[in-house]
Amino acid sequence: MGAKFAEAKISAIVLTGLAALATLVSCNTEGAISPSLDNLKSLEILELRNNALSGFIPASLGNIESLNYLDLNDNMLTGTVPLEILSRLVTTLDELNVPHNDLDGTTRKSVTRVMGAHSSAAAAALFTGFLALATLVSCNTEGDILYAQRLAWKDPFNVLQSWDPTLVNPCTWFHVTCNNNNSVVRVDLGLAGLSGPLIPQLGGLSYLQYLELYGNELNGSIPAALGNLSSLVSLDLQGNLLTGAIPDSLGAISTLRNLRLYGNNLTGTIPQSLGSLTSLVKLELQKNSLSGTIPASLGNIKTLELLRLNGNSLTGTLPLEVLSLVLVGNLTEINVARNNLDGTVGSTGLRVTAIIQDRLKISG
Repeated sequence: MGAKFAEAKISAIVLTGLAALATLVSCNTEGAISPSLDNLKSLEILELRNNALSGFIPASLGNIESLNYLDLNDNMLTGTVPLEILSRLVTTLDELNVPHNDLDGTTRKSVTRVMGAHSSAAAAALFTGFLALATLVSCNTEGDILYAQRLAWKDPFNVLQSWDPTLVNPCTWFHVTCNNNNSVVRVDLGLAGLSGPLIPQLGGLSYLQYLELYGNELNGSIPAALGNLSSLVSLDLQGNLLTGAIPDSLGAISTLRNLRLYGNNLTGTIPQSLGSLTSLVKLELQKNSLSGTIPASLGNIKTLELLRLNGNSLTGTLPLEVLSLVLVGNLTEINVARNNLDGTVGSTGLRVTAIIQDRLKISG
């Protein structure tokens, strides 16, 4: 009886499509939450607590752009909180209340409440940590980040089919490697036929050492948040369709040894900050549309063995600080051909644009 009454009441609200408030508290309402509630385009508050609702939380609730309060407390809901709803925590949703249900990764006694997501500091924290802090899904932020990336990509060959968000962690997923603490340290998806953007949340993979995404059709810009990957050793995005500038933030990854961004459509200048990558061995930025001068700061990278900048629109000269690495550093190859460097455009004679030498013999 209660369920039928509740259903009729919600249907009436849906027909108007103008409701700002929908409240069914302690009505003994049974059954599933209707996905059609997303028709309430003006809904700001949805309170369905203290009922007997069961089944999954509809992902369609994440389509309600005006929603700022969602209370599903004390029902019998199962599964996980959909990412479509969680993503609202960094835009319009001020409060999400889902304790005292049967959600995966929670107990009946857990109390989970997330509030106040509108400040920029809170939003940044929520992007990288709110899933684990709130224990809304499976207490595994890394799995949620990777699954969100899966949703952002097109995967025509189903290489990500094993990326199941209901598992405790992503360590059993194909193309993902974890350490002994079940933290993700490698994502290997080269030549996988993937397309779509890189999401900023990838910067929350704190223990990631290898991000190998070469030879796909990834588009959009390189997220500045990747500069937060403080354990990263190799970033390989070569052979995609990436656009925009190389983020300055990449210069903060002191552990980085290989940076391969060649064969994209990157524009702008080479960041001065890359000179702070004092562990870098290979820097491959060739075959883009980079402009401006070659930063003298690259001469700070004494570990650098390979520098390929050919096939861009770089101007000026090759700084002496960089050239000196051939003598005092480990640099065995510099290639700056097919740019607009001084003395190479419209010249009647040949100019040296590549230096290749044997690795220096270590004495002792």
